[in-house]
Amino acid sequence: MGNEHSEFLYDLATHPARAFNRAKELRPWIYLVAVVVLSGVSLATGATLLISRFTGAGRITLFYNLIFITIIFTSIWIVDAGILHFFAEVFGKKGRVVDLFVSLGLASFPFIFITPIVLMVEGLFRARIFFHSIFIVGLLVWYFFLLLAGIKEVYSSSSFEAFLILLTPILLFTVVSIFIPLGFILLTVLSLSL
Repeated sequence: MGNEHSEFLYDLATHPARAFNRAKELRPWIYLVAVVVLSGVSLATGATLLISRFTGAGRITLFYNLIFITIIFTSIWIVDAGILHFFAEVFGKKGRVVDLFVSLGLASFPFIFITPIVLMVEGLFRARIFFHSIFIVGLLVWYFFLLLAGIKEVYSSSSFEAFLILLTPILLFTVVSIFIPLGFILLTVLSLSL
């Protein structure tokens, strides 16, 4: 049993397609909860360590960060599952939203390593900001590829289709966030000219 656990985590880290395929069949709720909780705690702790380096904030900040990041992380996870499932259906893909929910949670696996990386890099003094940036970007790229692998397995899609499903809401949000303020500026200019 213990070997099966370590094998699943190994697959998640190195062979995500195989891990997400198994997750679709097994729905490993224990792994899901463990990955999401550990990712949230690591994000909050890593953020607190970085913030305290520049502001001197301490334990109280960690407590508030744990609550804040847990709420934000969980909300984004639930909303992302709904939005991505909607766009997958728009593109004619068939899959289950529960499988997507599990895959998105498991894809947050790289965030578990934020606190260890922050602690490791803190000793580098002058170069720490550079190395923090490199490692965080690396974790985000890993997270992105895990998301792609999860979407591919849930919807039995190609890499390009999974990329479109993942990219479409981001592009729409970007376009809307640009055009809504421009619309308000235009309305203001028009109302002033009348």
